[in-house]
Amino acid sequence: MIFPFFASVIVFCIWLAYEIKKSNKKGDKAEAAFWKKEAMADETRKKPLDDLHYIVIPDEVLAPFLKEDKSFIQVNEEDNKVLHDAVLAFSHLKDNKIVNLSNISNTDLKLTYGAANLPELSMYDQNYTLLIRTLQAMGDYFYSLDKKETAKILLEFAVSSGSDIINTYKLLSKIYEEEKDFTKINYLISSASLLNGLTKAPIMKALNEISTEGNNLEESILDILD
Repeated sequence: MIFPFFASVIVFCIWLAYEIKKSNKKGDKAEAAFWKKEAMADETRKKPLDDLHYIVIPDEVLAPFLKEDKSFIQVNEEDNKVLHDAVLAFSHLKDNKIVNLSNISNTDLKLTYGAANLPELSMYDQNYTLLIRTLQAMGDYFYSLDKKETAKILLEFAVSSGSDIINTYKLLSKIYEEEKDFTKINYLISSASLLNGLTKAPIMKALNEISTEGNNLEESILDILD
């Protein structure tokens, strides 16, 4: 009985050593391929940025933060820090370029547009992050003031711009649910299905649950009408 046991242990150890060696080889190859690609990216010449999908903030999104003369409202930070920060953010973003590059690695950006463009591209992407975070913060802010239509406009623009912030989808779907507009929740599901980040799964789960509740509600109403 002892010999078969030790034989099994030896076989297992040999198999484990083989798998570790194979895994190490794959890791070495992957690392070598990465550094080769990175070297090529660093040598790529600067190229035009004309084909980037630049995000333009529409007037209806900026409207809550503008005076009649189209200048930004003045907000004291001590009185309302959230609104103050949002006004600062939008005043910066209005005159700067915004691009969602969250799903593209720096290496691929350098290969496509040249290494010299990376700092500028990084700035565009930072502006995008600032945009979607500000839209979310203002969505929460206006919803808390019961200004749901304003909150909806801001959050819908965030979604159309490719935002992957979970609370953006949750709050917007909540507004649709309160309005009994379950068709738009299906639109949100379609938008979320195009996401690639880690937040895609929880967003899809939350939206599908609301959509199912909406379908059940519609079926109940139809039963009553029948």
